[in-house]
Amino acid sequence: MSRRSPRWPLGSACLLALCCLSGCGDANPKTYRVPGRLVYEDGKPVPGATVVLQTTHEGRRIPARGMTDKDGAFELTTFTDKDGVLEGEHDVTIVALPATDSATPTRPVVAAKYSSVESSGLKVTVRPDATEILIKVEAPGKK
Repeated sequence: MSRRSPRWPLGSACLLALCCLSGCGDANPKTYRVPGRLVYEDGKPVPGATVVLQTTHEGRRIPARGMTDKDGAFELTTFTDKDGVLEGEHDVTIVALPATDSATPTRPVVAAKYSSVESSGLKVTVRPDATEILIKVEAPGKK
């Protein structure tokens, strides 16, 4: 009668290793919670604006978005609510329309050029030790 060694310990060990390895590594790159402020050139806050910072990570564009409050302050969301922004250089776009309850068309509260990466000209660099992202923009109608 031949004795065979049981194979289940080896199979169990392989299965356990596979399960452990499949959970390794972050699905998303690291983000940094850096508060931001959007102001006009004269320092007055820009309320109700959507601020978008875009960077390239491993060949793909990754945006972070935030909405300014009445003081122009914003927090950025990249993957989950208010998780922050990736480190590095970012192109910035801003869209802001005043709140209205009427059917009358309204003027934007920032110059239209800021709504596109091609024309905004705004860039910010985010570092892990950053304490604030300050973005200054022209008021609408300024040339």
